[in-house]
Amino acid sequence: MSLRYAIGQRPPHCVQQLSQAPCRAPIREGDVRQSEWATKKKAVQPGFGALGGGIADRFGSMALDEAIRPVTVREGDKVSEIPAMQALLRTMFRAAAQGDTKAGRQLLEVIARAESGRTGTALEILECAVQYKEKYAPIFEKHEREGLGPLDIFPHPDDVIIDEFTGEVTFEGPMSKEQAGARKAVRQQAIESFRRYFEVEAALAKDPTNRALRREFKELKKYQEFLKQDAERIERHEALRLSRRALETKPHEPHTAMPGSKHDG
Repeated sequence: MSLRYAIGQRPPHCVQQLSQAPCRAPIREGDVRQSEWATKKKAVQPGFGALGGGIADRFGSMALDEAIRPVTVREGDKVSEIPAMQALLRTMFRAAAQGDTKAGRQLLEVIARAESGRTGTALEILECAVQYKEKYAPIFEKHEREGLGPLDIFPHPDDVIIDEFTGEVTFEGPMSKEQAGARKAVRQQAIESFRRYFEVEAALAKDPTNRALRREFKELKKYQEFLKQDAERIERHEALRLSRRALETKPHEPHTAMPGSKHDG
């Protein structure tokens, strides 16, 4: 599985755990006294909030439903369906392009907020990814040195790939125990399909217009692509493991004097 984290998408659970701030100490019963001010009745201002939030919640839900509702738009001779919110933004861009300064100012504010949020999210994901690798890489390395079985921790630190130039974080591998089990099953099925893959490939060479063979070959080809990506992942893990071993500091070896040297007593 290859997962390139998209801006605005919720971070995977393993990354969310690292980004959570430490919880405050729980408040024990008796530590908090209700103040006299809090017990006094306060006048409630009219509005949606005075109705217990029910209408406000429904109103917000309706607004969101309407924002994503498909609407039909025509651009020249082309008719298409897009979300209502997208249609509204297009109308605003069109108005701004025609000289509507208010629409242009509103669009710039929306874009600035979106860009700020995207940058903040990207930095948070990058920090969490670095912390994740620093925390779990030594654990996996120790486990492998001791010849123990695979850990039930996902993703594998070497599957969290950080682009050093852009800071983009990519996940290349299973993100859960269930996905790891599914990959194992698919790997076995892909290996078993090798023979059939070459049989269908040879049959297609003789009958290239055979639709049934073409459909089957298309499905079999997915297994071959999976095995190729799986092999690349294994090679990456091994290369990273060897590079870590090569960078390890070796213990200092005591100098052994050669016979006849000036260090002999």
